[in-house]
Amino acid sequence: MKDNYEEYIALLKEGSYEAFSDLYTHYASKLYSFALVQTRNSVLSEDIVQETFLKLWNTRGQLDCYGNVHALLFTIARNLIIDGFRKQIRQIDFEDYRQSCNKLSLLPTPEEQLDYEEFINRLQQTKGLLSKRACQIYEMSREENMPIQEIAESLNLSSQTVKNYLTSTLKIFRKKLMRE
Repeated sequence: MKDNYEEYIALLKEGSYEAFSDLYTHYASKLYSFALVQTRNSVLSEDIVQETFLKLWNTRGQLDCYGNVHALLFTIARNLIIDGFRKQIRQIDFEDYRQSCNKLSLLPTPEEQLDYEEFINRLQQTKGLLSKRACQIYEMSREENMPIQEIAESLNLSSQTVKNYLTSTLKIFRKKLMRE
């Protein structure tokens, strides 16, 4: 295999499973090694390889026949790694925080614990005011950290519809939680 795969890209654009399989066979272990060095997590690295090839297959119709497949695959993998790191940074898990505090003997004061429990109760009450669909979209976005496009695809909605749901839902949360 050469570094420039015009014929593979042309075949892939036509939906050739054989070309896709050849590319997978040639690059999967290289991508896995790359992801493993970056993430230091074998399961995550396997997921990144699968997601990379899934994205290649799903976007095969837009591929440039003169492009470099090697560069394309590693760019996709790198972006998936970066997205994964961003999700980890955004994801604040209060229970992990509490466990860390317990290990460090930094227990929340009874007042802090009460405030937290009160906030959780108000949050649950506010979620109870939402429609089933709005609540589902809110939980997928804010509690599961799913991107809007992924939510839209999984619920068979347009991304604009998901954005509209989130906008109205967040207005309700601001109104209810700030007032009390």
